[in-house]
Amino acid sequence: MQMDKKFFNKGTIALGLLAISALFYVGFWLYTGELAYISKYFYIHLAFLPIHALVLGLILDELIQMREKIERRKRLNMFLGIFFRQMGLDFMLNMLLLVENRDELEERLLVDKTWKARHFRGARRDLAHTKLVMRPDRAELANLLDLLASREEDIIEMTRNPLMLEFESLYRCLLALFHLIEETHFRGPVDSLNQGAVEHLASDAGKALVRLSSLWLAYLEHLKGEHPVLFGFQVGLHNTIQPVMLGEETRENGA
Repeated sequence: MQMDKKFFNKGTIALGLLAISALFYVGFWLYTGELAYISKYFYIHLAFLPIHALVLGLILDELIQMREKIERRKRLNMFLGIFFRQMGLDFMLNMLLLVENRDELEERLLVDKTWKARHFRGARRDLAHTKLVMRPDRAELANLLDLLASREEDIIEMTRNPLMLEFESLYRCLLALFHLIEETHFRGPVDSLNQGAVEHLASDAGKALVRLSSLWLAYLEHLKGEHPVLFGFQVGLHNTIQPVMLGEETRENGA
């Protein structure tokens, strides 16, 4: 019913505009009596309509879509900054402890300050084809699942954000993390699971880590282009975390 009303309103507007145009043509004919000129003018402009459609319907529409894409990317990077600062990096650090071929993964994640767009694209492409070998360590896996469970409400809150549906990569990453949390609810404590279940959880953690790592590279690329000073601080996963950890240890030792 609402859709029919919408089309009715548009049809009324269209007919009204056509009627106004016809009144102007009739008024010009009554004033000048030059029907031949009106016909010639009408057909010239009618022939020009496809060009109007090309400019308005294709070129301008493409420019508008490009601008909307840039705005969506800015919003996504804002979400990524909040996500990694609040919990994303903590998740990555704990997941890295389960990776057997960690050196291979870190080759993709350790970004150099001289990287260009092609380097980031290549790193994400290589990351997508990297086969992570996950270590089914019960203690490390339990720590990871406990961390995820402690941020369950935050993850759920992010997935409820209607804007999140625009950012498929981040949304799918959050779903992968939430899947791990659901596994803990259904399976119970890691210590009580059989070896096959532990290996399955470790494998799921590896899939979530790949998604997290890809988002991390995308965020660093954004920082390099928009906020080079912040990029200098954030470049490289270890360069981001180790100073904080060392600072905490120094304060503890000093105390």
